[in-house]
Amino acid sequence: MRVLVIGDGARDHALCWKLVESPLVDELHCAPGNVGVATLAECVPISIKAINTLLSFCEDNEVEFIVVGGEQALAAGLIDICNRNGLPAFGPEVHAARLGLSKAFARALCERNQIPMAPGRIFTDAEAAKSYVAEAAYPLVIKGDVRIDGAKVAICQNRAEAEAAIAARFKGDPSEDITIEAFVEGEPVSFCGIADANIILPLTSTTDRWDVGGPQAFPGALCPAPAVTPEIQTAIIDTIMRPAVVAMKAERRAFKGLLNASLMLTADGPKLLDFKATYHDPDWQAIMLRIKGDLMPALASSFDEMLERFNDFRWVPESAIAITMRVDEAASAEKIAAACEEAEVADPDVVVFRAYDEKQLNITASGTDLADVRKRLYAAAARIKAAL
Repeated sequence: MRVLVIGDGARDHALCWKLVESPLVDELHCAPGNVGVATLAECVPISIKAINTLLSFCEDNEVEFIVVGGEQALAAGLIDICNRNGLPAFGPEVHAARLGLSKAFARALCERNQIPMAPGRIFTDAEAAKSYVAEAAYPLVIKGDVRIDGAKVAICQNRAEAEAAIAARFKGDPSEDITIEAFVEGEPVSFCGIADANIILPLTSTTDRWDVGGPQAFPGALCPAPAVTPEIQTAIIDTIMRPAVVAMKAERRAFKGLLNASLMLTADGPKLLDFKATYHDPDWQAIMLRIKGDLMPALASSFDEMLERFNDFRWVPESAIAITMRVDEAASAEKIAAACEEAEVADPDVVVFRAYDEKQLNITASGTDLADVRKRLYAAAARIKAAL
């Protein structure tokens, strides 16, 4: 099978790192890719926005399957275009991708289908939102949609902060939606799975609390999240992930692709904070280190709506951690590559994934002793810094 991955980030590097192992993948291309991906696949210098050029490349090179992960490509309707042109692709079409692109859409869907979330309301008018926060209890969480806010939220401790956040998120456009939610206490985790419009095949959990009690000098992710017991995982799947997929199909927005849920584990059970239709970064890199076997059949079966024939994924018993570090902006690509190679040679369990700008690195490692894994990651980061 000839496969094209669309993307240029460290998440796409990690995906290619996994897909190149698949006996089903005869040729692996990535557009536009990056210097790390280039060691695994043929990088095609085509912008994600150049959709007609991408289609021509697929036709000329007989590409048989496309994997789309980035929000920009999903929002541009790349999956829709691929499907209309007879190119099987992994990911949701635009009408389904709204589950991850619009926080207001996701909240409305969850309210209609009794999917547990933090208490909150959707506002389309700045003045109404300001009237609400004048009487609300604090702290509050205020979110704009992804196209405005990305993954950012504002946690407001008082009315003045809330009014400033409302003004920033409406940006003078009264047609935009925002959501205002109560701040819920608990353990923050993420959980993801692969959907085929009918069912969801669970992947695993992650948490950004990868160095509790330590310096946590870098943003990072730990997989699996220690707080997600088998019982809690079942509750997440049964009350949040599966109902969302079923509800989307019932509303004629069949969701195919990767579904990520940001969650808070509260005393009343897991509550949804946010959905995304893309890979979390750097969570995805840690997940790729742990997954056993071939990922490609599940991606293809998501498109074919055949995930019901799959057993649950198998996982290596070790935990995995991915940390993100920025390197010196003045460092050359050659020096960065040499530094990454030095870190991987010094510790063969370390894998360094590269981002599009070459200055952001995701350093990953796995093991049964988390203290030892953290120690090795800090050592790898120190080696890279020293080499540069």
